Amino acid sequence: MNRNRTVIILVACALIFSFGAYLLINKQQQTRGRQPKPITTSQTISPQPATPKAPQQVAEDQNAPLMSEVTQEVSPPLVVEEKKTPDVIEIKEDKFVTLNFVESLSDYLLNQFVPQGRNGKPTTLASIKNTNIYFGQEMTGFATSGDDANQARQSLLDYAFNPPMIKTLYALYTPVLLAHIVDTATSEKREYRVGNNTETRVLNQTETAAMLRLNAHRIEQAAQMLRAIGTDATITETAGKYLQAQQAVSRANTQLQNDMAVNRPTGPSSKQLKRSIVQREKIKKSLIEKMKKTCPNGADADLFYLAQWGYRRILGNPEGKLKACEAAADALKKLSQEFRDTAKQLQGA
Repeated sequence: MNRNRTVIILVACALIFSFGAYLLINKQQQTRGRQPKPITTSQTISPQPATPKAPQQVAEDQNAPLMSEVTQEVSPPLVVEEKKTPDVIEIKEDKFVTLNFVESLSDYLLNQFVPQGRNGKPTTLASIKNTNIYFGQEMTGFATSGDDANQARQSLLDYAFNPPMIKTLYALYTPVLLAHIVDTATSEKREYRVGNNTETRVLNQTETAAMLRLNAHRIEQAAQMLRAIGTDATITETAGKYLQAQQAVSRANTQLQNDMAVNRPTGPSSKQLKRSIVQREKIKKSLIEKMKKTCPNGADADLFYLAQWGYRRILGNPEGKLKACEAAADALKKLSQEFRDTAKQLQGA
């Protein structure tokens, strides 16, 4: 009897558990077909002191979380730095010494540059003498008129070789020259001698800096020579004596040639020619020594050439042209430093 009761109770419990499980499973399936209601809590959130306001673009974003629900560090608005435009050089052109002169000078200095000489080091073939001869003959960049080259050169010197115009041209063209020569060197291919070979290419920044330093040295030497001419009047006086001695040599040589032509004894005319040559060379040596006092490292050929050039320039207006030599020396001294400063900037880039 008791056993039968126990069996009945167990069967009844099993039926109850089965029915309960059925109800639970059925309720979960019904719940999956509906959106759950948001769960709310009774927890009170204390307000945060001095809560920063969200940026405007965050407040307007519908998907952004509310500041009371999520604590986040708000970054300051992104500031986009405007790109600085490169310095623009305002270019003005002189009516006589044109911008074409700046371009021609840049080309000339680059064409004379050797990135790697026979000793493995960079060098330049530009000298004071050949630079002056080149522009004196070509007259590139000068607005001259007429077919008389001597008259054109004199017109240019009358216009440009005086202290006010030297200062004006320096201020006008120095920034343009430096910018143009660097840009041309690093962007335009040209033929360079490299050792025993030639290469058609641009210069890298190190080579461009070397070119600038080499020319700075040449420019500084020219400044020293012009300062010597402008401050020591005996230099141009000695240069004048040399020209007189040269004419004496020419006359003695002519006499010797005439004696030989008519079968006269050549002893006297030959001795006179030798004496004239000795005197001429003595004056030349004295002239170079005077120049070396101010420019000790200058090449003899450049010193002698520029002393003669200075003598020709002062004829007719010694006082004014000697001052022009000093003004030109000041300008070239500053220009040599500009070349060096630009070279340093390229090396540091």
